[in-house]
Amino acid sequence: MFQKNSFSAPSDTSGVFLVKIIQTRRCSFRKHAKTGKFLRVVLRQTKPHLLRRRKKRMRGLTIRTSHKFFRKDGMTFKFDYNALVILRRRMNTLGREVIGPTSKEMKIKKFRKSVMYIF
Repeated sequence: MFQKNSFSAPSDTSGVFLVKIIQTRRCSFRKHAKTGKFLRVVLRQTKPHLLRRRKKRMRGLTIRTSHKFFRKDGMTFKFDYNALVILRRRMNTLGREVIGPTSKEMKIKKFRKSVMYIF
């Protein structure tokens, strides 16, 4: 699970190597963000041609967490490490593709554009 002031590497092809989590969005009284929750992040390390984007605040979406995830049919699963995707406006990802596995719950309603290339 993600929490405030933790660092993570995004799991997309945006050219960003490291982000710092500032705030967990839409989780007002919770300190941790689980799969499918929004984050407020700051870009810390980027590729050299993206230096202007460094230190900018952006939104992120959690894709994988190392915390167990329970489905309604009784199945549980967990990933080895935490991962997120950086979002632009209107729920589009900053990178073109999402790298690595994700859960099927992410390919619903609002996240359709940001997780289009997964399955």
